[in-house]
Amino acid sequence: MKNQISALFLAVTLSLASTGASHAMSSLVSLSTEPVWPTSSTPDGNLIYNITAVGRAGSGLLQVAFTAGDMLAGVTVTFTPSVLRFTGNQLTSQTTTMTVSCPWLLPLDCFPFTITGTAQREVITITNFVCFTPSYVAVRPPTLYLDSLTNNSLRIRGLGATGKTYQIEATSSLSSPVWTSLGSAAADGNGRFTFFTIQDATAPARFFRAVTAQ
Repeated sequence: MKNQISALFLAVTLSLASTGASHAMSSLVSLSTEPVWPTSSTPDGNLIYNITAVGRAGSGLLQVAFTAGDMLAGVTVTFTPSVLRFTGNQLTSQTTTMTVSCPWLLPLDCFPFTITGTAQREVITITNFVCFTPSYVAVRPPTLYLDSLTNNSLRIRGLGATGKTYQIEATSSLSSPVWTSLGSAAADGNGRFTFFTIQDATAPARFFRAVTAQ
């Protein structure tokens, strides 16, 4: 997954409290990030980014604190450490780990968000745009996530290949599965598709999969 999915971060805002200060003399010089995706071989609701700040303190101590913005409801973000500290006159780089925790499986819901580093005089904000390479979107295997709705209904959200049609199948056992087709769903230009079904109250458990339609 790491070679197939990338996140591009662009520096979009640099505001200086003192209009006479030049960027070359800034204490906080830049922010950059390297995505690590996924966090384990088993997909979960976490994304981990390494946020690197370049700065210098001059004759004192420069502290850079981090915040994340434009996150969806239910998403939490932690920075470890929460503050980077710079001393000395030479430019140095330090890294904090940002963990984004979501209540759903990723990468079903990729979304843009911002990261802001705040120093003594400067504020730098970078924005991520999560994107899939075209070659991967064309062959991406389907991933499913279930949402329980009212009236015993289920919404199956999927992320697959662009324009593919998938048969949604269900079984009550994975030890000796007998897959039953529930219907089909077509992926849009981003590979996303949605399917609705009713929960089977007679089955102790039910498992779902998406199979490329022939």
